[in-house]
Amino acid sequence: MDKNKSISIVIPCYNEEKNINRTFDGLLSIFSNSPYDLEIIAVNDGSKDGTWKVIQEYVAKDARIHGINMMTNFGQSAAYQAGFDVSTGDYVITVSADLEIPLDNIRKVIEYLDEGYDFVNTNRVGRWGTEKASRQAKSSMANKLIAKISGVAMKDRGSGMKGFRRVLIENLNLYGEMHRFIPDYVTTYGAKMIEFEVDFKDRDYGKSAYTSSKRTVKVLLDLVTLAFMLYFAKKPFNALPGRLFGFTGAVIAGFGGLAAFYLFILKILGHSIGNRPLLTLAVLLIIVGIQSMMFGMIGELLMRTYFESTGRKTYTVREKI
Repeated sequence: MDKNKSISIVIPCYNEEKNINRTFDGLLSIFSNSPYDLEIIAVNDGSKDGTWKVIQEYVAKDARIHGINMMTNFGQSAAYQAGFDVSTGDYVITVSADLEIPLDNIRKVIEYLDEGYDFVNTNRVGRWGTEKASRQAKSSMANKLIAKISGVAMKDRGSGMKGFRRVLIENLNLYGEMHRFIPDYVTTYGAKMIEFEVDFKDRDYGKSAYTSSKRTVKVLLDLVTLAFMLYFAKKPFNALPGRLFGFTGAVIAGFGGLAAFYLFILKILGHSIGNRPLLTLAVLLIIVGIQSMMFGMIGELLMRTYFESTGRKTYTVREKI
């Protein structure tokens, strides 16, 4: 590793009073003789136990440890983003506070980042156990479905240990519960990524707080957003609203106009058209077509407002020389 590189460790914490101290000790031990700049950022996501007190104690003991105390429980995505926003490292690595993934694997994450990978993911082997076959099956099916939509063949999207290069952190913004799809979203920046297997160890204290009985439903709903955002983020101007809605509106209005013209000819020939369903359909198609074209124009304005107000570019630069 380049000695000029710096590393930021981001740890989201929710009710991890009995685990976070061991996480701090383990990280400080791994980097005890490290010549590289290190910062550890612990984000207390509205814990209801003594997690924040433990973080405060370690911050007072070691200047490399920093704490962020959220006002309430905002969720894992928000906790990650809070840590990313204050991180300064060339490499940013996320770590779970529960020690379910041995911390020694951080060395391998750094090695892959050194090799040029932009994003490193870990696959937890033996996570479910034989008694949890149904959960394993659901997780496997979910990952296959997500991979089909995004084209990213990752086996474990929920793993807490991930590595990022700085360029991704500066461009990635997590909303809602996007943490479930981080490997998929980073592809929008053309990230070079890899995944490697790690041993899984059941937590010694407490139970995972970042879980929910409604998780399956949430994932299915989020997949719709994922499909749209991936396509829009990668090539936003390939399906301009003006093109999409404008063309669709023109076709619809065109059919309505043809129907109206046909009825006009019938009227000239002396036929009654007032009681024909086609008249209602023609008027409806023309109105809907015009509205669709107007939606396209509004969509064009909104998309330009989005890019110009956020300062986001339609491309991502890896480096400048």
